[in-house]
Amino acid sequence: MHASPAFSAKLVLVTGTVLVLLAAWQLADLLLLVFAAVLGAILLRALADLLARPTGLASGWSLVLAVVLIALVLALVVVFFGAAILQNIETLVERLPGAWRAVRDRIDSVGWVQAAVDRGTDAMLSGGVVSRIGGALGLVAGAITNLLLVIFGALYIAAQPALYRAGLLRLVPPRHRDRADRTLCRCGEALRGWLLGQVIAMVGVGVVTTVGLWALGVPSFLALGLFAGLAEFVPIVGPVAAAIPAVVIALSVDPTLALWVVGLFLLIQQIEGNVLQPLIQREIVEVPPALLLFAVVGFGVLFGGLGVLLAAPLTVVAYVAAQDLYVAPLERHADTTATTATATAAEPRSVTESR
Repeated sequence: MHASPAFSAKLVLVTGTVLVLLAAWQLADLLLLVFAAVLGAILLRALADLLARPTGLASGWSLVLAVVLIALVLALVVVFFGAAILQNIETLVERLPGAWRAVRDRIDSVGWVQAAVDRGTDAMLSGGVVSRIGGALGLVAGAITNLLLVIFGALYIAAQPALYRAGLLRLVPPRHRDRADRTLCRCGEALRGWLLGQVIAMVGVGVVTTVGLWALGVPSFLALGLFAGLAEFVPIVGPVAAAIPAVVIALSVDPTLALWVVGLFLLIQQIEGNVLQPLIQREIVEVPPALLLFAVVGFGVLFGGLGVLLAAPLTVVAYVAAQDLYVAPLERHADTTATTATATAAEPRSVTESR
């Protein structure tokens, strides 16, 4: 008994799909690095396009100018603030264990608080999610090779974006390429707006946090402000994570100072959420906060620290693609069905009226 050609074709398709998914799962870390390189390329191209307008430079030269400007800004930061930031980081690393011990000593007298802290600490240390995220974050932070791979990948993609876009579209069946191309364009525009918004938010939060902690007299304010700015890249979870070391350091100095620090972080988040983000979100796709929160946790469970860092842009891409490829066709189909039903219902009455 021979299988029909249609059944054989379906079997080959299903088998190939399963093999591709298994390969993608095995290469998940590499694919995430590729996505990070795409993000870098989008940011570089956005800056290059911005510089090309007033200067009239060609695409390639504007990209070179963008890279030179970024390198120059980083060099200036290192020259003027590098030593102070490094000293602040070293001081913060040295002070955090002692600060945590001081905090524990302060709460030892309150039995129920100590029990709650012990249970929370045990849960964090034994929980699979946090341990995977923390371990992967430490691995990614020390992986200089991965960082260089992302940087050079971003430069290559930014130099010839049309080449890689055309290559990606070749993987799509010809009858679906126009639709896939439109979706790619929408995803690229959404990522570009999201990235520019995040850069503005990160710089704003970092500067305001640094100034606020300095005004309150919190030790290692430069390192804590830098960490707050970088943590802003991870929505919802990042700002909470940035506040914890600042509160611990402040609490080891004075409980009143810790209250002021908590108030400062709450004020910064209120300003960011009610003033800065609404201005930014006029130009970008607004993803529901609950979706972002669960995406950060989900990508962290699946892919570790790199998944946490890239959870927000991955969610933006998935959200736009779902809207474009699934929700919009459903709505068009529903509108067409409703229009046809209305026309069918109205047709007998029109015939009767004509008689």
